[in-house]
Amino acid sequence: MKLTSFQLEQQINKQLAPAYIVGGDELLARQDTANLIRKAAKAAGFTERTKLAPEAGFDWEQLYGLLNSGSLLAEKRIIELDFTSAQPNKTAAPILCDYAQRPSPDVLLLITTGKIDDKMTKSAWYKALDKIGISVTIWPVTREQLPQWINARAKRYKLQIQPDAVNLLADFVEGNLGAAAQAIEKLYLLRPEKAVDCAMVETALTDESSFSVFDLVEHTLSGDKARTMHILENLKNDGTEATLTLWSLTRELRLLADMTREQKEGKTLEYLFQKYRIFTKRQPAMRRALTRLTPEKCWQHLTHAAHVDTLIKGAATGNAWNALQLLCLRLL
Repeated sequence: MKLTSFQLEQQINKQLAPAYIVGGDELLARQDTANLIRKAAKAAGFTERTKLAPEAGFDWEQLYGLLNSGSLLAEKRIIELDFTSAQPNKTAAPILCDYAQRPSPDVLLLITTGKIDDKMTKSAWYKALDKIGISVTIWPVTREQLPQWINARAKRYKLQIQPDAVNLLADFVEGNLGAAAQAIEKLYLLRPEKAVDCAMVETALTDESSFSVFDLVEHTLSGDKARTMHILENLKNDGTEATLTLWSLTRELRLLADMTREQKEGKTLEYLFQKYRIFTKRQPAMRRALTRLTPEKCWQHLTHAAHVDTLIKGAATGNAWNALQLLCLRLL
């Protein structure tokens, strides 16, 4: 059975399926959906959890044994397979097909994968598991859907956000769910006693009491070298994803490339701030950045950012965080 993530939320607490396939390119949404399944399974008594991330040379007999043998502790089990890097091979597919013929009531199989494409849906193992279980495809959240996603995420923290503030946050993160989630967590830490308004969202995006990628952007734009390097080091040590850090900088660079081009054409800062929705608290930092950047420099920095991306993805050799540090220094 194929469901959307929203349909799954309504269905999962009614009855658990023997198997779930969760796929999509949006990492955070995929993790949220998998966590939803884990939570429901735990509530239903599936207390033991085994996770496998099959790679080249993986012993598939290990999976066969897990699916076809009982737990040593006689407990219900969640068996998770991470297929985001590698799909089931000719040895694995028959094992999954065989299990689909005789699923165990004491096992819940959870498979996470990247995009669910036509090739996957036509595979024997997918068809077999789809017949007995549920397949959830995670689609990218559009700008129109983002306010709904933000409100749903905020409810987890018992936060109420005013519509204007929701749109402000949606405009700022531009579809990056990781950045939106981080901002909502920051709003939660502010412990608001009433509905979150635009002023509070601005505070959350630029507040210096705790560090985020938003803080890094603001201090980089301001040209504060010592503070920028300090924040970048903290982000690295706190386990912030290099991908999210790079995204925050490239997002701003693309915006600055457009603004510097229009500024060169004679547009005023007031016009640009209004057009690009630069809220008041960010305007001083943007002014300083616009005085030292040109469209050409912005595109040079974006070329550097593209190189950092190859380092993060492992397509080139080098340290991604060192390259991020150099990118920030060039922006100052």
